[in-house]
Amino acid sequence: MRQPSSLLARLRGPALLSLLDQGAVSGFGFLSGIAAARLVDMEAFGRFALVLIVASVAQAVHNALVTAPLMTLAGSARSPARYASAVVAGAVVLAAILALGVAGALSLYFAARGEAVPLDLVTAAGALTLAQNLQLTARRLLFVSDSGGAALVMDLSRAAAFPVAVAILWALGIPLDAVRLVDLLALTALAATLPVLVPRAVEPGRRTVAAAALRHWQMARWLLPVVLVTFGQEQLVWILAGASLGDEALGGLRAAQYLVGIVLLMLTATENVVPTGAGRAYDTGGEAALRAYLVGVTRRLGLPVGLLLVVMAVPADLWLRLVFGAPYVPYAPCLRWLALGVVFIFLRDMVGQIFRARRRTDVIFRAFAVSLPVSLALIQPLLARYGATGAAAAVAIGHGASLLALLAALARTKTPPATPAQSPSPRPEEGSPRC
Repeated sequence: MRQPSSLLARLRGPALLSLLDQGAVSGFGFLSGIAAARLVDMEAFGRFALVLIVASVAQAVHNALVTAPLMTLAGSARSPARYASAVVAGAVVLAAILALGVAGALSLYFAARGEAVPLDLVTAAGALTLAQNLQLTARRLLFVSDSGGAALVMDLSRAAAFPVAVAILWALGIPLDAVRLVDLLALTALAATLPVLVPRAVEPGRRTVAAAALRHWQMARWLLPVVLVTFGQEQLVWILAGASLGDEALGGLRAAQYLVGIVLLMLTATENVVPTGAGRAYDTGGEAALRAYLVGVTRRLGLPVGLLLVVMAVPADLWLRLVFGAPYVPYAPCLRWLALGVVFIFLRDMVGQIFRARRRTDVIFRAFAVSLPVSLALIQPLLARYGATGAAAAVAIGHGASLLALLAALARTKTPPATPAQSPSPRPEEGSPRC
């Protein structure tokens, strides 16, 4: 009985809520993507995927500037309520700017392809960007204020509202296309998020906003370029693939990405818990406690992550046929390459947490920047020779290059001396994760 009891003890609290919430968020993204692929043709699904890709880049930028620093800095805020209101104010402004940026980028994309700019799709993409960035901010704020249950309710309500809205349109005989699906995603996100953000959108005061912005920027000034040279370059590969191979190929790549997204669910869930836990372990127990904490996380997550990837990658053609349909089967090699990329992402994230806890995000940027020239050097020849499979291979190899560079940076980095606030003899079990 000891082992089950120990497992249940680890699964209590915010770690369990984080996993459940990320399950709701990623599960919704997975199921809504499958629904979109089944409800519209492959070309329309490619356009739907294009919007989600560009919006995801904007969300990554929003995360680097607002929510990633929030998860590390919230624990040291002197006035949590005023700090939260400052974060909301900054998030609204940034989300609006990014929404305009997404609309403009998509307009340029279609114009570069010699097509008329679909204003309805571009507008829907901007609305989705605004809504999802606000939802991300609300989710992180709830978790740092020990209200993970409220975050779970918010995300479940959005997940439940979308299929209801789709069913209503279907019952009314209104045809579904990429634009209407994106509109529904945006509306359901806003409906679920506004009740959470509005009560926190009080006037925080200019000094509080300025102080929060300065502290966030000190961390984000390196996290932002990290986004551009890793996540941003991955999305650039997809966009280039769609531009050169067509919307159908982009739809096939996106389908493969949806399937590995089941595994990425577990990794994304750690963002609600691990950065904060790693920061506390380092602040209270020094380098030894930090490494003990991260080794524990890696061991507990490594086995299920590896097992799921094997189950997903080996019979890749079977999964694509069952989930998306026979037209997507030729993209099975893409799924296998992307599964390998997830292995690199998992290991890279665990190593990166060491530098985040040390407040050395500049090291992360320099290591991640290695993947940019690697991807740029490989993308055109791989696309020309292997098509969509080459695009997936370029993404996976880029993640592997950044992992190797980060490990090399860790090997070169001397262990920082413990600060007076750090315990000289940390107890590793105090820093061990509950997930």
